[in-house]
Amino acid sequence: MMAPVAAQTRNEFHQKYDSTESSPYHQLAKSNIYVVRPSIIMSVDFSDQPLWKDYACQAIIKPETTSDSSEHKVETISSKLALEIIDEIVPEVQRGKLIDQLRINGGCTGIRIDIYENMTIGRTTRCEVQGGGTYQASIQWNSSWCKDNKK
Repeated sequence: MMAPVAAQTRNEFHQKYDSTESSPYHQLAKSNIYVVRPSIIMSVDFSDQPLWKDYACQAIIKPETTSDSSEHKVETISSKLALEIIDEIVPEVQRGKLIDQLRINGGCTGIRIDIYENMTIGRTTRCEVQGGGTYQASIQWNSSWCKDNKK
């Protein structure tokens, strides 16, 4: 049986980031939620395969929002910080060869998808005219133990 090369494990995420188990997000989500920076959270879905249950399949990074309207809502993460977080979670050496890229711009919203041998990284961004930044970034591991990637 081949061991995962690029996917992070539940234990690695717990060691590196604060888990928000007491957060209202944790009760609502099927994912594990981690605080990767102040006001920035990452939800991680892990494999449901018994041998691989602690390996990540998907991670979504976005600003933390609250239901309390008195608090300032952060709509985006700076693009530089979003890239820094992505690099921290999946360094370039783990991604494999870049296979393809897709960029879509519609109005002031852009989508960028980078497809690598071991994963796909997507970002949804806002144009500079409206303040710039990244609304959300996602990492999808291309692993056989992830249910959406079974062939």
